[in-house]
Amino acid sequence: MNWEVSTMLSKRSFFNPVLFQKNLTRFWPLWGGLSLLGSLAPLYMLLALLSGAGRNLGSLDFTFALYEVTASAGPVVFFLYAIICAALVWSYLYNPRAVGLMHTLPAGRTCLFVTGVLSGLTMLLIPCAVVGALVCLIALSWGFFDLMAVANTVLAILLLALIFFGLATFCAMLTGHALALPVLYGLVNFLAPLLEALIVSLSSEFLIGLEIRSSGWTIALSPVIKLTESLSVRSITELEGERGVVTGYLLDGFGVLGLWGLAGAALLGLAWLLYRLRSSESAGDAAAFPWLRPVFRYGLSLLSALTLGRLLYELIRAALFLSSRYANRAVMAVCMALAAVVGYYIASMLLEKSLRVFRGSARGVALATAAAAAVCLLASYDLFGAERRVPELEEISQVEFYDNGLYLLCTAAEDPELLAQIRDLHQTIVADRDYVRSAADYPSNVPGQRRYHSLRLTYTLRNGTRLKRYYAFWVLEGRVADPSTYDGKLAALFSAPQVILDQFALQEGGVLTGMHCLNHYEGAALELDGEQRQRVYEAMLRDAREGNLPGRSVLGGEPEPYAMSIELQYRTPAQPSGYDYGYKEMQVYPTMMNTLHTLLELELVSREQLEQWDEELGISSVLERTEEGC
Repeated sequence: MNWEVSTMLSKRSFFNPVLFQKNLTRFWPLWGGLSLLGSLAPLYMLLALLSGAGRNLGSLDFTFALYEVTASAGPVVFFLYAIICAALVWSYLYNPRAVGLMHTLPAGRTCLFVTGVLSGLTMLLIPCAVVGALVCLIALSWGFFDLMAVANTVLAILLLALIFFGLATFCAMLTGHALALPVLYGLVNFLAPLLEALIVSLSSEFLIGLEIRSSGWTIALSPVIKLTESLSVRSITELEGERGVVTGYLLDGFGVLGLWGLAGAALLGLAWLLYRLRSSESAGDAAAFPWLRPVFRYGLSLLSALTLGRLLYELIRAALFLSSRYANRAVMAVCMALAAVVGYYIASMLLEKSLRVFRGSARGVALATAAAAAVCLLASYDLFGAERRVPELEEISQVEFYDNGLYLLCTAAEDPELLAQIRDLHQTIVADRDYVRSAADYPSNVPGQRRYHSLRLTYTLRNGTRLKRYYAFWVLEGRVADPSTYDGKLAALFSAPQVILDQFALQEGGVLTGMHCLNHYEGAALELDGEQRQRVYEAMLRDAREGNLPGRSVLGGEPEPYAMSIELQYRTPAQPSGYDYGYKEMQVYPTMMNTLHTLLELELVSREQLEQWDEELGISSVLERTEEGC
């Protein structure tokens, strides 16, 4: 008998059906309303089928619709819905009376935790189940149901629910205040890319070349961003004759979903441990554990320094009418230190639930200000070499170059010399970075004397990574003649024969589909036939190879006035026959002797028009140079 009593007393339950039912019935307006709202989509689908608008729908359309909705809307919807469900399920933890009542029930904390998790996940999944069941019923009735697509979609939805509810539950265990939960949840989701963007933005106030954007590794730590980027629909295409036919669709991103699903399960495990250690008296506190208090205090202090400190510096800069592109290191450090003090005291007031937080805070304030100033100094001195980084030539697979309307795409296999020239320009800019900073504050462009340039470089390295740099600098007339300066090297690049040729030359395999000659003296555009456009195009190529085309001016303005232009229409090998994929326009300059001679032979320009052009230019006769050169 004693043994039986002991056995009965030791029996433990890990699930409370009464509490589970109470959670669902108490919060039914949430999941019931969302189920009703979501049912409008299958209702619309049914009406479309009954009206005959969807009579051509097949299993491929059904599969694509399921995958597209899951990939495009799934991460965002579950990110928002999970925190609502978690806030409702764990709401008793934030009320002293409610948490005291719950923790006096016969059910243990493990039972309460498991029941709460199952309640939240059920509320998350009921609207999905209702909408999915209606859609599947309609698809079965019309004969375009796809079991594999449904199975993949269900698996993706289960993983999304586990990921975001696990993260929301973990955040719920860290705080004892209902209003702090959504703030903490949002911070945890975006903290890594946010911190990187703030620090890179701060560094860009002192360093050249840095772009304010998050890198791949910080985005990987943000589930909502990473899943939104990773989940996508990929079509399976097979060739039937000369046409590509879609034979199926795949939902890409299951690898990332699986990894984050494991992370969600691990976060639920950590949340269970925290719940067992959590004190009931923490209800109402911003931080539920003593060890979280300094993390909260100094974390908010750092965020305040990186945000309010920057804002304070901009206000001071505007008030003093400072127009310098780059920040003053000492003033920025002081502004960030002052903002860190503000953040420190705000955090202390939230933690203590009192305004009397100043006594005995000198040590903490000193530490916060020192940390903020240190972050400012570390960001401004380029300790990690981000500003100085230029990839080695053998590391580069290709580089994209864009500056003031000039776009170049160079690969190591096809354009090794031009790629090396671009890298050499980049290296010169980095080596001359102190001058770039000191000469950043000219007020405006002066054609022929100085011009502002915005250079964007995107390297694709052989290991698959990408390096992006953005430079804003002035090019001065006095430095352009010096080939050792970045001004001279940029001018040489703008005037390089290959760069000039790329302005109108077709890529390998490209075919001319049309050409128009715009004679500005006649105000008409003449269309050239096949033989004419081929002759004109070959003449243009000869001029480019012989150096008769002027390069782009890095100081602004055209090299010489022009009176004619040629429009090219072309098709690339990847495009179907008869499709005009590309369009280029090339100005005809007086130095283009081969092109002008061909236009004269084809009677697309007259001798009188060339003589008129000569009068406008005020130089040696265009006509004479054309006839003598050819």
